[in-house]
Amino acid sequence: MRASAEHLASAVDALLRRSELSREETQQRFEQALDVDRWRRLAPLASIGSGRWDDGEASSISDSAADREKRRLDEDGYFRLRQVFDSARIARMRCIVEAVRADGWPVAFAFVFDDFWTIARSPRIASFLGKALGEAYLQNTVVWAHWVPGERGVAGWSPHEDYRDVGDTFLSVWIPLSDATVENGCMFLLPGASSREISMATEERRDLPPTVFRRALQDVIALPASAGSMIGWRGDVLHWGGANTGGSEPRLSLALEFRARGAKASRFESPLIDPRAPLPPFRLRLFAIVKALREYTKFEPLLTRYLPLAERIFAETAEASLSSSNAPRAS
Repeated sequence: MRASAEHLASAVDALLRRSELSREETQQRFEQALDVDRWRRLAPLASIGSGRWDDGEASSISDSAADREKRRLDEDGYFRLRQVFDSARIARMRCIVEAVRADGWPVAFAFVFDDFWTIARSPRIASFLGKALGEAYLQNTVVWAHWVPGERGVAGWSPHEDYRDVGDTFLSVWIPLSDATVENGCMFLLPGASSREISMATEERRDLPPTVFRRALQDVIALPASAGSMIGWRGDVLHWGGANTGGSEPRLSLALEFRARGAKASRFESPLIDPRAPLPPFRLRLFAIVKALREYTKFEPLLTRYLPLAERIFAETAEASLSSSNAPRAS
């Protein structure tokens, strides 16, 4: 007798739960997570709490590229900027992600290090984000790092929107730390009105008319991006990580989110921080990491094994989120 989809899902969930860290492992990891000196030893070339906004490594966006991509953002809801960041910086950040993963942590814990918070603070990046969101824009504390193995058939996150009905007040930014190609599963998206039509039909579980379906297939845009580029999209743009079709290299990337000042933000985004203020303190960084980890098991089920650890760190660092005064709180 063939097992139903519900039975299979239940069995998979049970296996994931059994793979959770033991009580002893959770305690050990909890103590290690709060030990800032241990993180510094893990990646000696990186810094935590240096107080610097930018270490002088250049980021480059020409005026013509900024104007072109701002028009694309206005018209189609996304942008793509090539070769923005200094290659030495990107190589260092990739080494940090690799060190975090080799030490048995979800790669999002790379966000304990300064590089992952300063990367979007250089003048050229700030200028572009200011044009997209208004000069007084804020960064929310939803951060993530991705590691998609270089194995055929493995895919990034499934199609989704970040936030619907936010207009031009929200922007998601995605920075590859390795080359993201069509072969190893680069980002794909549906621009403009197509995104809304498809996502509404999916949410309501209704069939699409054949004409809409065919048009949507032709509207899909692939966004291959070399390491150190920067791409992004508005909150209502349907996007996803492609499937590996034979690439042997893993895909590494990081994701940041920004809001127009004064716009209504979700509680999940809180607290918002001012990118012109000092870098977030260590405990707020941990809070941001585990806040996302608790949410993103829906995209990465293997993260379930870290949930007890995430809950403990979340409880331990929640006060850091309440005491953050860099920016107004979300509604």
